[in-house]
Amino acid sequence: MLQAIHQPAPLSLKTKARLWLKRLMWPGTNWVSRDKSQVVRHFLTGTPEAPVRTLDCGCGNAYFSYQAAIRHSTCLGITIHDWERENCEEMRDYLGLTEEQVEFRSTRLDVLAANPAERGQFDQVLLLDVIEHIMDAHATFRQIHDLLDDGGLVYISTPDRDWQGNADHLRVTRVEDGWHVRNGYTFEQLERVLEESGFEPVDRLRFGTLGSTIVTRIQHKLFRSLIDPLTVLFFPVLKLVAIALSPWRDPHTIFVLARKKPAKA
Repeated sequence: MLQAIHQPAPLSLKTKARLWLKRLMWPGTNWVSRDKSQVVRHFLTGTPEAPVRTLDCGCGNAYFSYQAAIRHSTCLGITIHDWERENCEEMRDYLGLTEEQVEFRSTRLDVLAANPAERGQFDQVLLLDVIEHIMDAHATFRQIHDLLDDGGLVYISTPDRDWQGNADHLRVTRVEDGWHVRNGYTFEQLERVLEESGFEPVDRLRFGTLGSTIVTRIQHKLFRSLIDPLTVLFFPVLKLVAIALSPWRDPHTIFVLARKKPAKA
């Protein structure tokens, strides 16, 4: 039986304008995401004949899935939210990418990892600002370990637990309800969990400047519930503030790149 080919529905002018603005604002109105987006420089690059196989866990607004795709990767983006999957599919269709290039599914990582057909099927897994939402980090990394091919890479970004910008308020919950269950990691904590889960940490980076810290405070202290529309409205001003204060480092995010260790004989 032939598999049905996904044919995107025609987009209205209003929808195209909205997606154009969303693309213009990529990687998003969250200014922290704008800093951590530098990690895309480290994504693997394939070829049309031999594409890299990418899994994007918590695919968000599809920015990182797209960045993988333009580097000749076939990408599977997963999310637990149907609305987020639908938004990602809409953006994919707007960008002219096919479902064979970038697929989005509403599923959980543990469900995907439990499928024997998916094990060893990925060359790189993106786990960007996700692990701080999960109680059992060891189980998550063991699942990623199963999904990666030998020598595959996992990319992890998470809030820097020692960042003093977090010191004035508690932002964690006791259960996995969508918010943070821990206020990030130190490099040592994250790398220890990775090593205990069958990975070898191979690189680490810090992201964040005083400019992005000040912009984030403006967003949360002044814009509040109107953070998205006001960020769009005042984007040029916020961008100037971020650039002007960018020489001063203020690392709010850490990044670790780790390789799946070969199985012992």
